[in-house]
Amino acid sequence: MLDQLNATPEDFLHVSSHPRYDHMPMHNMGFRDLIMLDRGAEPFAEGYDITTVKSLDDLNKHLGL
Repeated sequence: MLDQLNATPEDFLHVSSHPRYDHMPMHNMGFRDLIMLDRGAEPFAEGYDITTVKSLDDLNKHLGL
């Protein structure tokens, strides 16, 4: 898919609320700009350099919007 988009993992920001099924696989595929929307239900994934935000408002602030 990245080839079709003429893109690399560095071109993407991945936002999700589930570390095991979203962030860990994305990290393993080379994506590094990972944001976890912490809803308090999932454990934090250590060692994956994931930025955590508590709300979409926090995400906007993190992005400078």
